[in-house]
Amino acid sequence: MALCDFGDRGDLRGAIAERHSVRMYTDEPVADEALAALHEAITACNAASGLHIQLISGLDDAFCGYPTHYGRFHGVHNAIALIGAGSGIPNLSASANMASAKSGNQTHGSQTTTNADEIALQTKVGYYGELLSLRIVQLGLGTSWAVLDNAKEGWWSLGDSEHMIWVLAFGHPARPGAKHHTKPMEQLCALPEGMAIMQTPEWFAQGMSAAMLAPTSLSQQPFIIELHSDNTVSARATEGLFAHVGLGCAMCNFAIGAAPHHVVWR
Repeated sequence: MALCDFGDRGDLRGAIAERHSVRMYTDEPVADEALAALHEAITACNAASGLHIQLISGLDDAFCGYPTHYGRFHGVHNAIALIGAGSGIPNLSASANMASAKSGNQTHGSQTTTNADEIALQTKVGYYGELLSLRIVQLGLGTSWAVLDNAKEGWWSLGDSEHMIWVLAFGHPARPGAKHHTKPMEQLCALPEGMAIMQTPEWFAQGMSAAMLAPTSLSQQPFIIELHSDNTVSARATEGLFAHVGLGCAMCNFAIGAAPHHVVWR
């Protein structure tokens, strides 16, 4: 996975700090210039990822009447559908689905899979969805992640084996958002034996600070980012709701925060 070039990385770091979940929006239309910038960003993300991300704006209800898995939304006139080709596994947006990421497992209702392709899809959706959410913030708008339960038909189009993993609502916020809450860094990273947090390279500490602000379901932060003795980095999901999507968000933020250092992922 690679960061798409939306501008100065410093601006993206600022967007990480500024981003918060916005679930209530005004009726003010999003400017054409902002929509054009988002379409350009989506084109770049689709090219880099192989996803089928799509945008709609100006609807009465961009969620098409589907209930959300969590949280109450109001005034959602604009949305980005995060869509990709799955592996025949039940739709992840079903309300019963819980992610169990121990040993790389994902639980889908009563069905558990270790399907690497599906796990990679969820991680990729988190990574590029987070990039787009930061681009939204850069454009002076608010956004929030959401899961639409059983969303099969709507303004989006689905190809063979595709399903909508998540959706990004966006627009002009009706109210300010809340502060970020995070676990201590020590609980979210792993270090070489004998190394303390204060002894990590500056780029790793900055990457972790950014990763700690990544959006995850119910703010569970179900990820561990590990620094190895050769300065390579690995990331894994822990137990939590939609854990691999959250992992992708954290990896995206980490790469932005660590810049200009080029993160070598294991």
